[in-house]
Amino acid sequence: MIAAPTKYPGLYPDAVWHPLIGHSASGSFSDRNTIVLHITEGPSAASAIATFEQSTTPHRVSAHFVIDRDGTVYQLLDLNYTAWHASQVNAHSIGIEHAAIAGKLMATEAQYAASAKLVNWLAHRMYILLDRAHVRDHFEASPIDGHILCSKGALDPDRVVELAQALDA
Repeated sequence: MIAAPTKYPGLYPDAVWHPLIGHSASGSFSDRNTIVLHITEGPSAASAIATFEQSTTPHRVSAHFVIDRDGTVYQLLDLNYTAWHASQVNAHSIGIEHAAIAGKLMATEAQYAASAKLVNWLAHRMYILLDRAHVRDHFEASPIDGHILCSKGALDPDRVVELAQALDA
């Protein structure tokens, strides 16, 4: 069994810990003020994790979380570490991938529920407002990356935020 990271005691309790070694930079959870929603452009969390693990310098990629089609949440990085998921905001954001393909494989209800719960949990721990100014899709957060359909091509970020807000009602 792999031990949970020790730098941040608030490891997401509903996540499966699957550490991604060597695909992050140092950072601090206290610097995080944005949550970025992505789609994997692949059919499963396993395929996304494999893509991350196989990426090489200078094009390594990663995310803090991947949500599989059945709603299983995998945490890949300690929240203190900087994931490489949206170049303009990596240093101050948390990245969440959803196993989906733009225009072909839409996010499932289980993914929406899991994403809303995770986004709600993160927003409370990050002390940020649970709104679309703080929960963005990849293209909104980092337009220079050119990922126009990430996440809107398969995941509705407005719906994720609305569901996350409803958890506080």
